[in-house]
Amino acid sequence: MQLHNQAVVLDAHNHIMIELAYQRDRGEKAVFSRYYAPRIRQGGVNVIMMVVGGDSTSLTDRSDLFWWGSVRVMDMLLQEAEESSDTMAICLNSSDIDDALAAGKIAVLMTLEGARPLTGKLNMNSLAILRSFYRQGLRQFQLVDMGRNCVGDGHMEERTGSKLTRFGVDVVKECNRLGMIIDVAHLNGPGFWDVIEISEDPIVDTHSCARALCDHVRNRTDEQIKALAQNGGVLGLSAMRNYVSSRPTATIDDLIRHVDHVAELVGIDYVGLGLDHFEGEIWTDQGWDPAPGYMEGVYVGQSEGSAFVDGLEDITKFPAVTEALVRHGYSDTDIKKVLGENFLRVYRHVLG
Repeated sequence: MQLHNQAVVLDAHNHIMIELAYQRDRGEKAVFSRYYAPRIRQGGVNVIMMVVGGDSTSLTDRSDLFWWGSVRVMDMLLQEAEESSDTMAICLNSSDIDDALAAGKIAVLMTLEGARPLTGKLNMNSLAILRSFYRQGLRQFQLVDMGRNCVGDGHMEERTGSKLTRFGVDVVKECNRLGMIIDVAHLNGPGFWDVIEISEDPIVDTHSCARALCDHVRNRTDEQIKALAQNGGVLGLSAMRNYVSSRPTATIDDLIRHVDHVAELVGIDYVGLGLDHFEGEIWTDQGWDPAPGYMEGVYVGQSEGSAFVDGLEDITKFPAVTEALVRHGYSDTDIKKVLGENFLRVYRHVLG
């Protein structure tokens, strides 16, 4: 539809690199332009935040050396940027994003999903690794994934009541100094409030939903959503069905009700989209570590059937969100905010 094609459509959290890394391991080149770019363009997405490492071996090309695996995955994406330069551009700041959009390219930014890569050796956490990742192009840092790491506790450790570690406080301050976006997705409640208090920059939660509508520990409470808004940040809504609805299935209209809730609670300026898609066919076999206990006994696999909202199973279905927002009576201006402008506001503030 015309409105979708005119908008800046930003996906704040995507797992393309899980499969792309596997394809590069098999010797394939320019995978992004040959396979992923057509799918991304079909979805009308022109800015995408791609996970390039983190707390799970699924994110580090199956390496349990989390620092090394993340370095390799980042390097793979940088190689892809050279080989697919006609379709994509790695962006380090808002000017790079503007230039990519003007050139008709897909603007790609890099994020980590968890701080385990900052542990170069056992119990040797280092801000030097964070700084080296920044120099390599990392511009967003999600502090935790599901379990515990050197920075803090994920949502699966909610019962501990733990705030950030001392190193975690240092990481937040260093991200502020560098100009790196802080993502609190998956972070437990006490850790969330710690970041709100410490960070001098707006923060984001890239792929959660509203707990008032779906009582899942991954989702944010109304008080947390209000704090994000007061901080100037954004809540990105996930298309994972378990976060959208407590029922066995979820619809796009269910997802839009989370937009409704956030807009009524704090205003339309503080909600966006981070659909958390896993693109392709092989991620359940190759992506997730087959060994149990890779994150303190937390095992993550694919749910029975699709893990996502019906009608929003992959990035090609992104226009359905715009169609649903129109059905729910949102103005063109507000729809463009949800699709990308709200996250871009934070990017411009933090990245420059």
